[in-house]
Amino acid sequence: GPVHVLALCSYMDSQPHSPMHTFVERDLKGVDRSRTPWVVVMMHAPWYTSNSNHPMASAESTVPRDNLEPLLLAAGVDLVLSGHVHAYERTFPMARGERVEACKGLIVHVTIGDGGNREGLALPWLEPQPEWSALREASYGFGVLEVQSAAEAEWEGWRDDGG
Repeated sequence: GPVHVLALCSYMDSQPHSPMHTFVERDLKGVDRSRTPWVVVMMHAPWYTSNSNHPMASAESTVPRDNLEPLLLAAGVDLVLSGHVHAYERTFPMARGERVEACKGLIVHVTIGDGGNREGLALPWLEPQPEWSALREASYGFGVLEVQSAAEAEWEGWRDDGG
């Protein structure tokens, strides 16, 4: 199909030569982008978040990000979906912690941990909002990724206002 989905564990060893690092490297190298133009990665803990409840400086974000992000960038991963933070945040296209204007070969990260939970929404946000953060809000909701073609896909985040 047109989308390859790779699920990662935020809590496994991701050091080079670890089983997960080796698996991710092999998996992404095996994607034929002429037949499968979209690559989406899913994981629990976000690599990029500006929510103070779950700082992105925590080991569950920094260690796998430092070890695996180069592999994702080299493979041209298009989208990373994560949860953990009970709120919604979407980044601009990024590489190595920086917002980059050119879109080709960069990754958009979406934290969609706003599906509902017993603990309530994650607040507060860090101020000022980082330049790499395109949109963030503490609300419940869900998202839909629709792939229209090999060159076009649309992500929609939907807020649930209790209706």
